[in-house]
This record gives sequence, C-alpha cells and structure tokens, in this order.
Amino acid sequence: MGVIETLGAVVKAYPQARLVAFADLQSRMILASSGSKTYTQEHLDALCDQARTSFDDPMFSLSVEAFGEPHAALVMALDGVQIFLRSESEPADALITICDHSIDLAAIVATLRETLETLSAGA
Repeated sequence: MGVIETLGAVVKAYPQARLVAFADLQSRMILASSGSKTYTQEHLDALCDQARTSFDDPMFSLSVEAFGEPHAALVMALDGVQIFLRSESEPADALITICDHSIDLAAIVATLRETLETLSAGA
C-alpha cells in the first residue's frame, strides 16, 4: 500500500479526521496528504511549520529534561484538534492531523503512531 492509500485508510477509519498529512520536518514539506477537506498548499506549509516549531520550541527543553524527547504535540482550537506526531525512529518524519473534537483521541493517536512508524520504516 502506498503512502496516500495508507493515509486514506486512516481517514476512512476515522471520518472525524479532516486531514492526515505525512511531513518531512527537516525540509519543511508535506510529502502526501489525505482528508475529507481540501487544504491549500499554503495552509499545509503553515501546518508543517507549526509542527516543526512545536518540536523545536525552547520551552520543550524543560519537558525534555522531565520526560525525554517530545514526539507529540496537541493543539486544541475552537474549530478542531491538531495532532502533531514525530517518528521516534526518524525524527524528520511526522504526521499532521486535523480532526473534530468528537474524535476518540486515544484511538486515533494509537493508529497514527502505528501508521507513522510504518511509513517511516518504508520511506
């Protein structure tokens, strides 16, 4: 199964997911995406920058000391939830997800983590 099909399978399993995107944080590029809503390239680029900033934020140094290297960030907004997951094996690889508040957060994060590690292993 290809990257787009893999991302599409997540969207199909979680209809509340409006976007699931595979990103290269080092090059600041969205490599592939799938979702029920269409996003402009500028919006995808901004999400990628936001994900990278989330993991590079100086405040994370405090949490690194306490919890180890961060591999997830969550942004709660009025219009939905943004989930940023960074691969543990390939730190430049990340999944960026935008979903409705009604989503089962624990379930989708587990699915996203598994999907990301699968994509990172094959990328």
